[in-house]
Amino acid sequence: MTTGVDAGLTTRSPRRGLTAAGTTVMVLGLVAGWVVVYSVSLMGALWRFREPDAPAPTLSMGDQWADLAVGAAQVVVGAVAIALVYFIRRRKLPAVWPARSGTARKAALTWCAAIGAASASLLVLSRLDIVRFSFSVPASVESDWLAVVSALAVGLREEPILVALPVLLLVGRLPIWAIMALSATMRGLLYMYFGGGGFLWALCWGAAAVWVFYRYRRLWVLIAIHGLVMNIQVLDRVIPSENAATVLQGINILILFAALLWWLAPRALEAFLPNTVAVRYGDTTVETTPMVAEVVLNPEKLDPDESRREPPVKP
Repeated sequence: MTTGVDAGLTTRSPRRGLTAAGTTVMVLGLVAGWVVVYSVSLMGALWRFREPDAPAPTLSMGDQWADLAVGAAQVVVGAVAIALVYFIRRRKLPAVWPARSGTARKAALTWCAAIGAASASLLVLSRLDIVRFSFSVPASVESDWLAVVSALAVGLREEPILVALPVLLLVGRLPIWAIMALSATMRGLLYMYFGGGGFLWALCWGAAAVWVFYRYRRLWVLIAIHGLVMNIQVLDRVIPSENAATVLQGINILILFAALLWWLAPRALEAFLPNTVAVRYGDTTVETTPMVAEVVLNPEKLDPDESRREPPVKP
């Protein structure tokens, strides 16, 4: 005879099984779509990974226009997929996705800090010969301006499909760390033309991009940083100056590592000054020591003799 508990389990188990199967199908569909949409980039990355010493490709004007056409198709596919998934899940998302918090500035600084940390770690690993990171030789192109447009638009080509779509599709169905791992792996494979170090590098900041979007919900910040900060060196192609490459590389380093310092500084202070507390005064959070906190919470403490000179007034 089946007990009530057993009956409840038998009625719920098929539902859980169908949910798990549906999530698996979604993940496989997402990966299959990624392979199709980025097939050209994926094959090029894997080829360069296997042939790191191969000469740089030469792109004609037709090749460059074809690359821009593929990029435009990726942007359209990403926009349509995001809109469709959001329309289908618009009623369930508020229950499984925390409310947006933080400013666009904080989102930008957080992701720049993650990119800076990944770059610094990769530099150490490559210097120790633990991983290989080889800067690919820039392709010879017929039009420098088309090369600039293609590089600055890379955020539009990657962030919607590799960040926004996985989160919108899988949030509430998979834990956020699993979505981060899936997206970061797909991203890392596209950057294997730098070698194994390129995979690890993109894996780190690719996972951070998912978390930043999940937390701050500002996709345009990721798009802008990827195009204007990470690829700022491409402007060297159209700036008539011998020092342009050095200056642009310096700007890139300054932005990323300044953001990393901004992110690390308060956490380092927290670690070395454990007695520091956060006091919320109105709408502002002030970091203070316990003594200063007492003054903030009790302003009369500013003058310890004040209470002795004047007796308290009775209501």
